[in-house]
Amino acid sequence: MIKTVTSGKTYLFLSCIILFVIQNRLQQWFEPFQYLDEVFAVLFFPALAFWVFKKKNKIVWTRKRIIFLALLLIFWCWGWGGNFMYQYQNFISAAKDSYVNLKFFLAVGGTFLIFADSSLDFKKIRKNLWLLLNVITAILFALCLLDLGFGIFSTETRGGMRAVKLFYSAYTYLVGQGVFLSAWYLWFYEEKKKEIIPPLVMLAFVMLSTRRAKAMGAAACILMVYLLVFRQKQKISKKVKIFAVCVVGLAVAGGLYQLISYYYTMGVESARAVLTIAAPFLAIDHFPFGTGWGTFGSAFSAEPYSPVYSMYQMEGVWGLSPEYHKFVSDTYWPMIMGQCGFVGFAALIGVLILFVQKVWTLRSDKSAFAAALIPLLYLLLSSTSESAFASPVSVSLAFLIGFLFAEQKVKRENRKQETRQ
Repeated sequence: MIKTVTSGKTYLFLSCIILFVIQNRLQQWFEPFQYLDEVFAVLFFPALAFWVFKKKNKIVWTRKRIIFLALLLIFWCWGWGGNFMYQYQNFISAAKDSYVNLKFFLAVGGTFLIFADSSLDFKKIRKNLWLLLNVITAILFALCLLDLGFGIFSTETRGGMRAVKLFYSAYTYLVGQGVFLSAWYLWFYEEKKKEIIPPLVMLAFVMLSTRRAKAMGAAACILMVYLLVFRQKQKISKKVKIFAVCVVGLAVAGGLYQLISYYYTMGVESARAVLTIAAPFLAIDHFPFGTGWGTFGSAFSAEPYSPVYSMYQMEGVWGLSPEYHKFVSDTYWPMIMGQCGFVGFAALIGVLILFVQKVWTLRSDKSAFAAALIPLLYLLLSSTSESAFASPVSVSLAFLIGFLFAEQKVKRENRKQETRQ
């Protein structure tokens, strides 16, 4: 029985990796697949019920856990406060948005509860995952080369060069999955050492082929984490130092260019700049709650179209109009401030600080620490240009972090048992 369960979880783990990588492609064929990430996050609730009632595990209420849950609840409830007070959006759209803004944290918790199983064979998982990662990376790299050479996928040109997005509907999905796969490779460092370098280089090439600033930032983050976590006590050659400085310099330059372009050069013609400028005014005018879920800066604020945009004369901005609202969810922090007010915004900052501290507890295991740090840094980086922690990609990254938390818990329990024996 135990063998069947653990084997089932191994297949579940590998299936999740594959589904997260190809979810965007699947939803283009069959629309219900777009809800795969939301459905996975829902697993938190049955997993919690099984954890408490079936396995009879006790939940240890530490001070940090209580504060974390209290702040997360404040953040969530403050958004609902705006809905009940102003009723700018219908209940269904508000409920969807409120859930989407929790799904990252639910996915982390659900993954942890499913895989924090001492009977799970992590060695078997690692063996199968290594093979799977190499197959996926080889396919993405080959498709990228074919696309650059023969133009087999629809795309656009940036700076006179072809911008690759392969079979994904948006460039951000390809970059996000590149980060997802790269983080898993870092998990193998202690075991594989320099064997992880070639696939990491291939993934970096694929991400940079999107010609996106966030791809440069992601590549720079991966390189810096690799050097600082794994090579900190080793002598780094001058060539490597120069290369690292160049990569980081290009990423910073790309980020600054994007910042200047969207927030200064384009001014009020930029949806991103308008959303950012408007957010504090919304929070002040609707103090203490904000405008409420599904009303500002989120995908659910466009259908049905939120009256907040008209109230603040934003409906004429390119990408924010009722007819064309492609850029309505191009920011994260302004969305939170506008919808949840200053209190909800501050509560979320507190939640993320505690979450970073939790990731920091993995530092005794360098591979796990590096693997968890990468998605967290990427989400913080991408939060300047997309919905980040509320995006579909966030759930795959949450899955990775939750699994690493589960692995560390199992390791601690095994060490305790060995000490007792």
